Amino acid sequence: MLIMKKTMMLLGFFPLLVLSSCEKSSSTSSIKQETDPHQHSLKAMQTQAPDWLGHYKAFVPCHSCEKKLISLQLNQNKTYTLKEVQFFKQKQQQKESSGTLHFNTQNTNLVQLVEDKSHKIHYITLHDQFIELLDQNKKQFENFEKYQIPKVQHIEVNNALKHVSIQADLFKIEKINLNSVENTKLTYLFEINNHSDRVLKLRDSDIVLVDEKNNEHISTIENSLIAPNKTHYELVSFVYPKASPPTFIKIK
Repeated sequence: MLIMKKTMMLLGFFPLLVLSSCEKSSSTSSIKQETDPHQHSLKAMQTQAPDWLGHYKAFVPCHSCEKKLISLQLNQNKTYTLKEVQFFKQKQQQKESSGTLHFNTQNTNLVQLVEDKSHKIHYITLHDQFIELLDQNKKQFENFEKYQIPKVQHIEVNNALKHVSIQADLFKIEKINLNSVENTKLTYLFEINNHSDRVLKLRDSDIVLVDEKNNEHISTIENSLIAPNKTHYELVSFVYPKASPPTFIKIK
């Protein structure tokens, strides 16, 4: 009889043990669920894009040519791609390279660009919405403002021209007054590739900026002639009211 009582007591104890274990497991699961949102938030902070990430493009002075176009893409994995276009009277030369970014330990705004193939080093400094090219001694150039390259924003181009490809990047934003009314002047850097065997002529009325209300704003551009099978770079400006932001550029 005593043995049976002990057996019943033990059998009664096991459900309590199992129940207690389940409660602990449930409690632990609940704690994990409560901490998950914080973990996601932490991961989001860790993967947040750095301020210097982006595409930088501008013309800079050139000692051996008329002018030079610098197009620099800085990537989040600390790599870069660089396109340099030198312009001469009768021709232009283009060089493309890629490499890695190396940040200075004492000054994180000072960056080395090290080319993968040649191991050539370029120096730049990082600023809010632009970078600045430095010389090989990590010093500023004379007239350093001309070596400051802004971060550009790409815009969609709806192009109706055959055998022509066009890319446009927002280069500059200015506030201007026309007839005592405040307007916005947007300047885009166009890369126009004429793949045809004919000369291409673009006029002001051929290029319009379309805003979100489908209003069209005619460009201001020098009526440039683009030679066959050539790439041409042109600054194109639009003036439009600030009320409606632009959505795309249309080439008629």
